[in-house]
Amino acid sequence: MVPIDGMEQVLGQPVHWIDARKPTSWSDIGLQVPRFFLQSGWSYPAFSALGREVKLAGGYVVGLSDANWRGDFRQLLLGPFAFRLRHRRHFDAFLVPGRQGERLLRYFGMPPNLIRTGMYGADPSLFSPGPPINERPREFLFVGQLIHRKDVLGLTSAFAEFSRQRPGWTLRICGSGELRKQIPEHPQIVVEDFVQPHELASRYRSARFLVLPSLVEAWGLVVHEASLCGCGLILSDAVGSGDDLASDRNSICFRAGNKPELVAALLSAADRNSEWLIEAGSESRTRARNFGPERFAAEMSSLVSAFGGYSTPASLQFHTTS
Repeated sequence: MVPIDGMEQVLGQPVHWIDARKPTSWSDIGLQVPRFFLQSGWSYPAFSALGREVKLAGGYVVGLSDANWRGDFRQLLLGPFAFRLRHRRHFDAFLVPGRQGERLLRYFGMPPNLIRTGMYGADPSLFSPGPPINERPREFLFVGQLIHRKDVLGLTSAFAEFSRQRPGWTLRICGSGELRKQIPEHPQIVVEDFVQPHELASRYRSARFLVLPSLVEAWGLVVHEASLCGCGLILSDAVGSGDDLASDRNSICFRAGNKPELVAALLSAADRNSEWLIEAGSESRTRARNFGPERFAAEMSSLVSAFGGYSTPASLQFHTTS
């Protein structure tokens, strides 16, 4: 993982990069045990070891989990048992992205008052609204890794079929990954690498719809970015943020991995009238305002205040090394 330029300047302190796969201690990284710790889930030995040390010292551990509700065998039967037996006692509260994460942790046995939403969110000062959707070019936009889980090849196949009926539309793909070379050549498909955030915001503002056909998607930050910019949404039912950012007034949903339904969704989007498109942009922006850096800060400050009487957290969140 490459450090983000300017991160340390924003934080006002150095970032400590650790190997998440190996247990470590606060003394190993040259820091005192904090009173509050934001722990990234429960699967990484390094983070779990640091969290247990905080708890032993009488501190508080807030878990960060982006797992979304899938309702499969593992979640329905194994999840609650494993969580209550192995993990519950190690956390004082959880911060999750949205409704699906909240539903999952409640099902696992976490008290509702100890689950807060708002973990993810893009910067609204960067991802700002563009022109009304009906005034934008006829373009669909995909942003993400070019990997199987994102079903980008399913999207290109569906778009090729769609374009035979609606030839005036373009599909723009922004991303990189192992499937890049397998994306077919097509006169209406534009492929480019990941771009810097300010350039990406411009791509959103020039697109009518974000299309995210993922087979698995915990939340999908790109959906929030696109919503802030006033895009319409075409989402598979595997996208976790659909419950938070999508409605029938701004989005079209289809079953993940179902090509005929994706083709139908693209056709439906292309046929929406100006009135619907204008309302869709407004609905996207309205729903997007519920998430972002301010929401995250407010939820964390509330938890810290409830546990320790402080207005700001004194802990650090650690990131993994590659």
